Amino acid sequence: MPTIYRDVWDGLLPRTFLSADALAVLDAYNLLIASPPCQTFSTAGKGAGRKALEDVLGLIRSRAWALPDDGLRRAAEKAGLDDRTALVLTPLAYVYRDKPRYVALEQVPTVLPVWEAIAVVLREEFGYSVATGIVNAEQHGVPQTRRRAILVARRDGGVARLPRPTHSRFYPRDPQRLDEGVAKWVSMAEALGWVDVAAEVRARVNDQSGTPYDAEWPAKRPALTVAGRDLVPHPGATANRFNGSTKSRNDGIRLSAEELAAVQSFPPTWRGLTNRPAPTITGGGTETGGAEPIAKLARYTSQPDWVGSTERLTPAEAATLQTYPRPFPFQGTKGKQFLQIGNAVPPLLAEAILRTFID
Repeated sequence: MPTIYRDVWDGLLPRTFLSADALAVLDAYNLLIASPPCQTFSTAGKGAGRKALEDVLGLIRSRAWALPDDGLRRAAEKAGLDDRTALVLTPLAYVYRDKPRYVALEQVPTVLPVWEAIAVVLREEFGYSVATGIVNAEQHGVPQTRRRAILVARRDGGVARLPRPTHSRFYPRDPQRLDEGVAKWVSMAEALGWVDVAAEVRARVNDQSGTPYDAEWPAKRPALTVAGRDLVPHPGATANRFNGSTKSRNDGIRLSAEELAAVQSFPPTWRGLTNRPAPTITGGGTETGGAEPIAKLARYTSQPDWVGSTERLTPAEAATLQTYPRPFPFQGTKGKQFLQIGNAVPPLLAEAILRTFID
């Protein structure tokens, strides 16, 4: 995909500043997708954007978006907005100038009042059908509880609507609750391929045993005594208790340290908490989520923090939680890759939003 100007503000300058290739793109496009920087509006940031929301809304009401050339930028600066916060106004300036057939805007939930104000302009002045609202990413198959303010608009005669959920919403206070008529949300563990301990144990019991017995017993009864080794005896395993044979590899189920800890009743929170959608992945490769207990776990891969692991999510794992296909060619250092991943709209969510224009 070609880059036709250095930044968004340059695109609003007189067309004499643009190349012939850039002009050809601007004359041909029918879909405007905009996801302005969210850091100043995010609850995880310093909040300059949240404090400036009324100024942003005032610039919409005063029609600053219709000012020629760099007029919007100058008006925003005069209102005391920094360049990054003011970028939330640029989509409306592009719509005013270019009248694209379809528009899709995304931002953090705090920005919903801005999208609603823009929706009024799109309807009343330009004849668009517009829908706005908060969309939960896990309701569209994304293994992440990411909430975003969305605006979709169209002027092709169709009715704009937000995407219909295909998966249940995740309810932190009642994880067993599921919405009817849709699929269950996708858990963090499922997306990353972290095995379910019980299923893994049952599979290995079946593989290691040379003696017929109920391979489902780990799911039906407590484990036998855990000794100071990585083996847990199972019924039918030892000569002196069950089948009279000599001891062999049937002595028990070989478990990992985490599985042994779980059998010994150490807190199994790492398994329970990964069995739900991940919290929002940020540009730092970490997590958000406030008091939600899974937030802490999002920092780790397959090791729980109570065994001393400090291994953080890798860029590839963070990208998977963002529903990027593996491998995806993110560029730059590890930090730059996290920035690209965390600042992106999850592709699966983007597909659900854009599909509303053709369904």
